[in-house]
Amino acid sequence: MNISCSTVLFNQLDLYGALQQLAWAGYDGAELACLKSHARHIEPNTDKAYIDEIRWTAKKHGIQLPAIHLDVDGNSVTEKIKSVTKMFEVAEKLGIPVIAIPASGKTGDKELTKLEFNYIGKLCERAENYGVKLAVKYHKGASIYNLATLIQLFDEVKSPALGAILDPRETYKAGEDFTEVITKLGKKIVHTHIRDYPDVRRDPVPPEEQTPGRGEIDFPKILGELKKVGYDGPLSLVIVGAFTYPLSKQMGIAAESRGYLNRCLQELK
Repeated sequence: MNISCSTVLFNQLDLYGALQQLAWAGYDGAELACLKSHARHIEPNTDKAYIDEIRWTAKKHGIQLPAIHLDVDGNSVTEKIKSVTKMFEVAEKLGIPVIAIPASGKTGDKELTKLEFNYIGKLCERAENYGVKLAVKYHKGASIYNLATLIQLFDEVKSPALGAILDPRETYKAGEDFTEVITKLGKKIVHTHIRDYPDVRRDPVPPEEQTPGRGEIDFPKILGELKKVGYDGPLSLVIVGAFTYPLSKQMGIAAESRGYLNRCLQELK
């Protein structure tokens, strides 16, 4: 396991600046954010000059690119599939193995859940063509909102391109046991989103309180369980909401998080 960070934390900077900050904070990798109005550090652009620029920027700062953190554009299913497929092409050209997306739909709506499974299945068919993993995160309010519905998705969509994102914050909010979630998903976990959660009764949570080690989530235990199932991907910090923070405060969150996670990894050895 190594330590990565979504560039959404540095939303006020361009790609060069965001990767520079992450390199200075000691991160191994950057999850490139394409998050509508929040942060767009990568675009669905397959022009050779654009691809070469991103590749050069990552190499310049010594930063790996393990994933693209994507909000799906488009209103219709056709438009959404087209936009994600374009990002599969970008990922293939850059050698980025994972496209990370949140589940959509609505909890408890059987028809929307059926449509969500069908939609993800179609995305996976296209992901296979590009040799990219589609990593899906369950979250509160969506059609896929807990371990049971995520496992149902894997039962319905039999694609080698489908993977799961482990987000301990969502696991905590769902009231589920971390050990059970990680054990049952096992090798299906292809990516993580790391952030803390101080109190299940409070939402939204201020960015600084999402910093790992400040809340209720037992990260040493989670990392130990990930090690047991053979997870060797990135621990990808995702801090949302620091959009108007000064750069110094964003950097403070990044540096504190990296230091904490690095210490947790050292204690695993």
